[in-house]
Amino acid sequence: MPDFISISNNVRHDAERWTGRVLRIGVWVSASLMIAGLLIAAMYPSTIVVFSSNPTLGNLVMRMLSGSFDPVTLMFAGLVFLMFTPILRVITAVVGFGVERDWRFVFVSSVVLLLLACEIVYSIFIKG
Repeated sequence: MPDFISISNNVRHDAERWTGRVLRIGVWVSASLMIAGLLIAAMYPSTIVVFSSNPTLGNLVMRMLSGSFDPVTLMFAGLVFLMFTPILRVITAVVGFGVERDWRFVFVSSVVLLLLACEIVYSIFIKG
């Protein structure tokens, strides 16, 4: 079958491609951070520092920026990155559909992003 006939069946929008890339990259980065933490913990068990409570996002960022690559910090960073991946995916969808001028999906993605933002604000500030 000639290429020009089957092209219409294989066309994918750029927004879909970019959201797929964001999800893949997010999962790979997250898994890499967690695996690195596990490997460091296995090779250097004396570097394991157990937190008395879960670190805040600010504490985690400060530890990563200060060059403290202890295993627990790396594993927490991997988990946090994994939690932020769906949010990045929705932001990518809003921007991608906006570039494609698909306003219906921009609206739907924006509503989902607003719901995610409200849940984050509620969890941090109201529920504590």
